[in-house]
Amino acid sequence: MGILPKFLDELDEQQRTAVLTTNGPVIVFAGAGSGKTRVLTYRVAYLTYAIGVPPSFIIAVTFTNKAAEEMKERLHKLVGNACEHMWIGTFHAICARMLRMHGARIGLKSNFVIFDEDDQTTLIKRIMRELKLEGYSPIAVREAISNSKVNMLKPADLAERAQTPFENVVATVYERYEATLRLSNAVDFDDLLLLALRMLQEDEGILRYYSQRFQYIHVDEYQDVNMLQHELVCTLSSLHRNVFVVGDDDQAIYGWRMASAKFMLELKERFKDAKIVTLEKNYRSTGTILEAAHHVIQNNRIRHEKSLQATREKGYKIVVYEAPDENKEALFVANMIRELISQCGKRYSDFAVMYRVNAQSRPFEEAFAFIGIPYRVVGAMRFYERREIKDILAFMRLLLNMDDEVSLLRVINLPPRGIGDGTIRALRAEANSVGMPLSRLVLEDVQIKSLSKRQLDAVLDFRGMLRQWRWHLDKLSIPQLIQLIVDESGYGQMLLHTEGEMQARERLANIEQLAVAAQRAFGDEPASKTLQPFLEQIALMTPQDEVSWEGEAVTLLTVHSAKGLEFPVVFVVGLEEGLFPHSRSMNNDEEFEEERRLFYVALTRAKDMVFLTSVAKRIRKGSNGYTYYLQKASRFIDEIPDKLKCYIYGEPTIRGFIPVFQPTVTLHHLQSAGLDFRTISSDAGAVLGGIDSPSGALAGDSRSSSVSELTVGDRVFHAKFGTGVVKAVERVGNKRHVYVLFDDPTIGEKCLAPEYAPLKKLT
Repeated sequence: MGILPKFLDELDEQQRTAVLTTNGPVIVFAGAGSGKTRVLTYRVAYLTYAIGVPPSFIIAVTFTNKAAEEMKERLHKLVGNACEHMWIGTFHAICARMLRMHGARIGLKSNFVIFDEDDQTTLIKRIMRELKLEGYSPIAVREAISNSKVNMLKPADLAERAQTPFENVVATVYERYEATLRLSNAVDFDDLLLLALRMLQEDEGILRYYSQRFQYIHVDEYQDVNMLQHELVCTLSSLHRNVFVVGDDDQAIYGWRMASAKFMLELKERFKDAKIVTLEKNYRSTGTILEAAHHVIQNNRIRHEKSLQATREKGYKIVVYEAPDENKEALFVANMIRELISQCGKRYSDFAVMYRVNAQSRPFEEAFAFIGIPYRVVGAMRFYERREIKDILAFMRLLLNMDDEVSLLRVINLPPRGIGDGTIRALRAEANSVGMPLSRLVLEDVQIKSLSKRQLDAVLDFRGMLRQWRWHLDKLSIPQLIQLIVDESGYGQMLLHTEGEMQARERLANIEQLAVAAQRAFGDEPASKTLQPFLEQIALMTPQDEVSWEGEAVTLLTVHSAKGLEFPVVFVVGLEEGLFPHSRSMNNDEEFEEERRLFYVALTRAKDMVFLTSVAKRIRKGSNGYTYYLQKASRFIDEIPDKLKCYIYGEPTIRGFIPVFQPTVTLHHLQSAGLDFRTISSDAGAVLGGIDSPSGALAGDSRSSSVSELTVGDRVFHAKFGTGVVKAVERVGNKRHVYVLFDDPTIGEKCLAPEYAPLKKLT
């Protein structure tokens, strides 16, 4: 009890109101950086200590495993081991736990496997091939089936509503897909939610059990729930009505996966007596960043009005820079990072580069690698999606669930053991004739009649190998089991023979890391007890969960992946019309407002500094192949008042950023950004000095120099190529040409016509 006054004193008035309201529904509209996770965890602690609510009556739901782990850590500091009796996790993890315990009530065995997107796509491809519907994208069909499940539509519902050929295809594939999942004792991500809800709605005993168990329900990031998740929350809270949700409609950015802030607003209608609390004090960002974000988001029409108040100083202005192209944009970001580390004592982990789509990471990865800036990419090739990892996981899934046909078909001929397509066709025909799933025919102790002796021997060897491994589950840990699979299946030798030694060693090293992950999670416990939770943990991982956040590195990620994170310095790149905001949103007001919310999220990830960059031209694929297209800077930049921005100009180079003053720009665009910006002249504002730029560069006259003023040995500046030395001046006909050796070794010597390529004399 002694801890209570201490942590209540840490809350502001609005936060305290939310924490102390313990009876009935509570809806908290929490602005960015307003301490919403603290409010949620402190409320749980208050319920436990002050009200005396048993920890087992409390559930807290988040959207990522990373957020769930952070919540557990916070609660452990507040309530100690009591948090171990609470249910804390993502929607999917909590529903999976419920289905493991009570799924048999709806015909689901407790050893079900969870299909990830790759498994789902593999299954859908096979179904479409069998149904001769291969003219459509399996991924598009998968997404349509997922959307149907989120909207709680069954295959029959979809078939009844279908109006286009594609919708008819989806309905047909959906029906076969569902049947195959059930035969495989498998579920997909949407099933975890849908089947859990169905179980609650169809079994009064189960609903009563969980309603009494979860008497205090807490949900973070409620603006990101979809219809299924919303119905789950409302169903579970129907008895005690003690539901506490926290969210920010201004950060609702997952409409493409059927999430909507409207469900948060709808809660006010479902629970008319709900207490509404608005958290408006921001503890993360500077006043300038917060004011800029407010000016942007107030352009949206559909939102719960809130006015965030900064608790920090005004801080630096927002820096705006337009690069010639995407490679120079990446080089500019690299220049700024080196500058801020060198001059301001920043660390690599202080920086994040955020973009609209994953494909934008390439030039930044190349620039950082060339210059030597360490970086991590969120959402890149995920570890658990690597071929060798999925192969080993498929072997292990078969040990738990013999009905998993997707895993069976992945590894039955891996390494090649003479079980080709012809053998599989014969086995499937026999399985259909006797009314047995293919996997059962292959793996159970039943007689197979349709194969030649050579084919049968190969299948029986495979069956015997898996049976032997299954016998070892009580004796081996997961790392030992992985080693057994690699050795006895011949998988390791196959890699060495088919991949080449270097590539094979890399794949084997990845498999070793899989074993290390299992060792860290479960130690030397037998696989019979740990294999199921290990496979489930992997299936429910998100891109954020797979990133190593240890060590000093710049973070590269999409804005969607940045949700819930914060960094001292944020670069928002690729801010051009058609890219951010995305072209797909241009003709839809609702989708366009989501693009603006996405930009708002990017701005409010920053604590101290924000850089906004765009490019003048970007290479894209057109009717005649890949070529450069002129770009227009994003309107979102213009929605930030000029008084909060500082435009800088110059040339990013490998050696550093070379600043230049452009007199055509109005002076209010060149106000000091408050960083380590060097004053160029009293009336020229300020620009950021390059690491290796010459001392006093551009301090004098910034006008272009005529050819007659230039002589050999002069130091000059060119807007594209940076600084260099005049090596020769010569007349060609009526024109004069200047030969300049530029400091950047990748540029070298150039012959320039000053009337077309103005040079500025520096010395």
